[in-house]
Amino acid sequence: MDSEKKESVLFVDDEPAILSSLKRLFRKSSFNCCFAESGEVGLKLLEENPVDLIVSDMRMPKMSGAEFLAIARSKWPDTVRILLTGHSDISATIDALNKGGIYRYISKPWNDQELQEAIEQSLRLRRLERERVELLALTQSQNDQLQSFNTELEDRVKARTQEIQQTADMLDLAYDELKQSYDMFIRVFSTIISSRFNSNRINASMMADLAKKIAQKVNLPEEEVTHIYYACLLHELGKLGLPDNIIAAPESTLDRENTETYRQYPALGEMILMSIDKLALTSKIIGTHMECYDGEGFPVGLKGSAIPRGARVLRVVRDFVGLQMGMIERDAMSNDAAYSYIKSNAGKIYDPGVVKVLGVFQKDFVISSVNADELQIDVMALKPGMRISRDVTNVNGILLISKDFPLTETIIHRFMSIERLEHRKLKVYIYLDGEEK
Repeated sequence: MDSEKKESVLFVDDEPAILSSLKRLFRKSSFNCCFAESGEVGLKLLEENPVDLIVSDMRMPKMSGAEFLAIARSKWPDTVRILLTGHSDISATIDALNKGGIYRYISKPWNDQELQEAIEQSLRLRRLERERVELLALTQSQNDQLQSFNTELEDRVKARTQEIQQTADMLDLAYDELKQSYDMFIRVFSTIISSRFNSNRINASMMADLAKKIAQKVNLPEEEVTHIYYACLLHELGKLGLPDNIIAAPESTLDRENTETYRQYPALGEMILMSIDKLALTSKIIGTHMECYDGEGFPVGLKGSAIPRGARVLRVVRDFVGLQMGMIERDAMSNDAAYSYIKSNAGKIYDPGVVKVLGVFQKDFVISSVNADELQIDVMALKPGMRISRDVTNVNGILLISKDFPLTETIIHRFMSIERLEHRKLKVYIYLDGEEK
C-alpha cells in the first residue's frame, strides 16, 4: 500500500484472473488497492489496515460474499461496501443487501467505466461521511468551548456584578453618612440661629417635623421634602440682622415702621443661602414663605400656585406652631384655637390643600403635651442605646446632639464633660419606651 494515498479499497474475489483484471484496471488509481482471494484473507487485511471501501465477489467457497460483508459491517460499520454478483445470484444478492448493508451491487461481467465511477462515488460518499464526523466533532468541541466560555463569562459577570454592588453599597453608605452629616450641620446651624432669640418662642425643629409629615403625606418627591425640611430649620436666618426689640415682639404687635423692617427677613435669608447650589430650592422656599395665597403677602406678592409648594407648606406649619407659642399674636393659642385660625384663613393666607392635610396631624403637635411620652433624665442615669426625644443644647443654645439620635458611651461621657465645664446640668430628654416616635 502507498502511504501517500489517503484512501484505500479492498477487492475480494476467489478467482485469480478477476483479481488480476482489477489490479490492471486500478493500477494508476488515486487510492490504495488491497487484494484478497477469500473472505478470511479479507478479514485479516481489514484487521491490519484501515479500509474505506470493500468490493467483494458474491460467490466464494467457505465464506460467501454476503457472509463476509455482514462480518465487515459489524466490525467496521463506517466502511462502504460494494457487491460484485452474476445475474443468477438475485436471491443471494438480496440476502447480502439485508445482512451486509451494501451501498450498491454491480453485475458481472462489469463495465470498467461503470465500476470506476461506482468506486469513485463510493469513496466520495466515504469522504463526505468522514468530513461529516469531523465537522460534528469540531462543532461539539466548539460548543464545549463556547459553553466553557459562557460559564466563565457568567462567573466573571457575576463576580463583577458583586463588585459593582459592593461598590454601590459602599457609595450608598458613604452618601447616607454624608447626608446625615449634612443634616446634622443644618440642624446645628438652626440651633445657632435659634440661640439669637428667646428659646421658649422658637421651635424650628417641631415645625420641620410637621412640614416633613405633610410633604410626605401629599407624596412630594423626596428631594423636595428634604428642602422643605431644611427651609423650616433655617427660615429664621434672615432675622439675625434684625434688632432685638423687633425679634422679641409678636408679629401682630409691631408698628408700621418695625413691620417694614421685619418684612425684610425672608429676602435676607434667601440672599444668604442662594450662593449655595445644593440649597437653591431651600433658599427659594425661605424667600417666599411669607407670601399669602390671595396675593397679599410679602416680599413680592405672589399668589396661589405661583408660590412654591414648599413655601406654602412652611407658611402653614410656621403659623400653626407659632400661634401656639405666642410668636404671632400677643397671647399664645391652644392647639384647637390655632387650627381654627388656620382653617378660617384657608384660601386667604394659606393653601387650602395644605390646611386640609394639617388636620391629619393637628393633634400630634399640641405644644403643651407634645412630649408627654418622654422623660427628663440626669446625665449620670443615661445608658447606651437610649434615644434622645429632644435636641440637646449647651448653655449658649448650640446643638450638641439632635433628637432621635441613639446614645453611646462616648456621647454620655461628653455630656458629663460639658456639665463639668459649664457648671450646670444639661437638659436631656429620652423616650419613655426607648423608641423613636
